[in-house]
Amino acid sequence: IVFYIFLLFVAFASCKDDEITTDPQYRLVYSADTISFDTILGGLTTPYQTLKVYNKSGEKIKISSINYASSNDYFMVNINGRNSHNVTNVEIADGDSMFIFVQTNGDRSGSEIPFALLDSISFSYNGNVDYVYLSAFSETPIILDHFVVTSDTTLSGSQPYFVKDTLKVEEGATLNIDAGVRLYFYNGASLYVDGSLNCNGEVDNQIEMRYFRGDYLFRDTKYYLAPGNWKGVWLSQKSGDCKIISTNIIGAYQCLVVDSAFVDRKVIVGNSQIYNAKRGTLVSEASQIYAYNTLFANGGYYNVYLTDGKYLFNHCTIASYLTFGLSGKNPALYLNKKDSLSVELNNSVISGSKSSVIDNVAHNLKDSLNGNTFRLDIACCAISQKDSLAGERNYGNKWNIEEEFYHSDPNKSIDDFFVDFKTDSLSSFRTIGSDAILKLYPECATDIFGKNRVDDEFPDAGAFEY
Repeated sequence: IVFYIFLLFVAFASCKDDEITTDPQYRLVYSADTISFDTILGGLTTPYQTLKVYNKSGEKIKISSINYASSNDYFMVNINGRNSHNVTNVEIADGDSMFIFVQTNGDRSGSEIPFALLDSISFSYNGNVDYVYLSAFSETPIILDHFVVTSDTTLSGSQPYFVKDTLKVEEGATLNIDAGVRLYFYNGASLYVDGSLNCNGEVDNQIEMRYFRGDYLFRDTKYYLAPGNWKGVWLSQKSGDCKIISTNIIGAYQCLVVDSAFVDRKVIVGNSQIYNAKRGTLVSEASQIYAYNTLFANGGYYNVYLTDGKYLFNHCTIASYLTFGLSGKNPALYLNKKDSLSVELNNSVISGSKSSVIDNVAHNLKDSLNGNTFRLDIACCAISQKDSLAGERNYGNKWNIEEEFYHSDPNKSIDDFFVDFKTDSLSSFRTIGSDAILKLYPECATDIFGKNRVDDEFPDAGAFEY
């Protein structure tokens, strides 16, 4: 008898599972009310985004129609494994769910004006009609595919440039980049300069160089922030004078490489942010570089790596922290002398997750016997290590500072991908700079964002003024 009762119970349960409710009060739940792709480049297909449809009603529900009805075809929809705009009679058991995958390749009309893409997917069941909205902001890029600059050329305008491979500047030619220009690089693409490069950004209209993907790698982290997706900017041995002003170089394998440009040619980097590199944010050999009001941050293997040459850093923030899985094992500033190396840092910040943020591997008192020269001068800087450096000019510095940089969200740590490098009201960087630097170098009278440094008694160290 017990056996037959058990069979009856199983049969009843099976019948219950097969019942489909027609009651409109039982509703589906969606993982999002809007699938947003933010800003995309028209003609380039995005990765999929996922919409999950849940049945938490307590009853089985049949969706009579899932419909993406659009005449524009801006979006591609995969419904439960089927590439179709319309699927009918989809059953979802209580406690079960289904997936819908959405991607877009944007507006393909070639319009120079940014274009908002809006659409929706409808779900019809039991007299209910639910909508999940699809949105994207599409820009048509100017495509540079194996583009070679053979004569003086200017990139300008509001349309983004999509660099599919190497953008090369030939010897004797100059590439001028106007303020506000955006260069988006494809996988492994680079800007390679045998000639000259002038990036003429402005404090309130900066140039941007980064990976082309603007979607989210994680919930609150854009993909282009991740290091190593494109190669970076390379100033070769043949390159002439170069100027990089108010330019953001983000997420490259090596953000900026200056390759044996020799000290008779000069590279100027000002009011710029160069960060999140797989290996180094600034890598230079036998070159002359003047950097001011610039952030060099988060190099994976070495952050700023200088071999020979002559270097001057005024009001720079040189910092390296463990983000995006970068090792954080190497110093923020790595100095390597083979023949002759001169490094001067004024009113700057050198900080990082490694206890020794300046690695002076080449400093050897025996160098003078070989006729080789090494000079490291540090004045009025904030440094997160003990004073262990012997320099000809080492004064007014604040050594062994506590960690000063935090996640921009106070509820998160610097390990969560974002570090806020700006100076706050309690920072030990405040008013430790020398005002003599502002007189010698008037371009430093304002900070990276144009804030006046002379309002206080003395300027703050680093690229950012409170």
